[in-house]
Amino acid sequence: MTSTSLTLRCIGRRADTHDVTSWQFVATEGTLPAVLAGQCVTLHTEIDGKPQCRAYTLSSSPQDPFWQVTIKDVGLVSHHLHQTLQLGDQIRVDGPFGDFNLAVLPCERPLLLSAGSGITPMWAMLRGELAKRPDADIRFIHSARSPEDVIFADELAALAEAHAGLRHALILEQAPTAHPWVGRLSPEMLRELAPDLLSRHVYLCGPAPYMAVVSAMLAELGLPAAQLNQESFGLPSAASSAAPVAADSDHFWLTLKKSGKKVKILPGQTLLAALEGAGETMMAACRAGVCGACRCTTEGEIERQSVMTLSAQDLESGVALACSCTVRGDVGLDY
Repeated sequence: MTSTSLTLRCIGRRADTHDVTSWQFVATEGTLPAVLAGQCVTLHTEIDGKPQCRAYTLSSSPQDPFWQVTIKDVGLVSHHLHQTLQLGDQIRVDGPFGDFNLAVLPCERPLLLSAGSGITPMWAMLRGELAKRPDADIRFIHSARSPEDVIFADELAALAEAHAGLRHALILEQAPTAHPWVGRLSPEMLRELAPDLLSRHVYLCGPAPYMAVVSAMLAELGLPAAQLNQESFGLPSAASSAAPVAADSDHFWLTLKKSGKKVKILPGQTLLAALEGAGETMMAACRAGVCGACRCTTEGEIERQSVMTLSAQDLESGVALACSCTVRGDVGLDY
């Protein structure tokens, strides 16, 4: 599915929780491109005269006549959208993109695990799948801080009531005494809520620490790696995979081809982090190696954490995603 750039108009804005808002958009001309449930789009805006963009998962499903994004009020772009994006406004959007969807793995009986804002692709996939297979056998376990922090809580309960094959559970760190699942997701909870775990395909999304703990938990419980598909909106630290650096060197240099400027880059630091730390401006949306907004061309020894959106020819030509690429030595850079 090809990503495209288009102008959308806001036709709806809804407060989901105290710090999460959903917006609905339609195309200003023509129709919206086809989308797979779980995919992302990039929203473009301007803050203090400077262009900014950020990637967000669509929380709408393919059968909806609009695109919906559900955004927590955290970070520069997200906060700006919360403050400024209103009904009737137009906004430039790129997309859709991403491989986090139920078409990636054979999912007759999926188990969806999410935390916090990680619920957005799960909600889209859940609704999309039930629209196609109303009797689908689906388990959905979502973790949140408190009942007030659960996005789509009422809609999820209504969906479960309407579909006997959907069973869901909320794991809450702070909850009323009567709530059955209090604390954080544990192996014991997983065994009880998904006793047939090993026969399911698992989709996992949420903050990086949650995903690291849960993916390790799944492996310990015996889930084959081929049955796990996961997406995070932040990459793990690259420091552990960076090449060793000689004792007499504590950094490398990025030479920017257009200007000749040299930018210091530390071991394990991404190209994007080094550039922004030096005051350079670079287009970057998802910052997770997914959307391809930060494509650049490199000369030198690099280490890619993500090659999504890159072709074999791109890799041969030294194209990299700056948000998910570190270096093993001095590197020339063009963007």
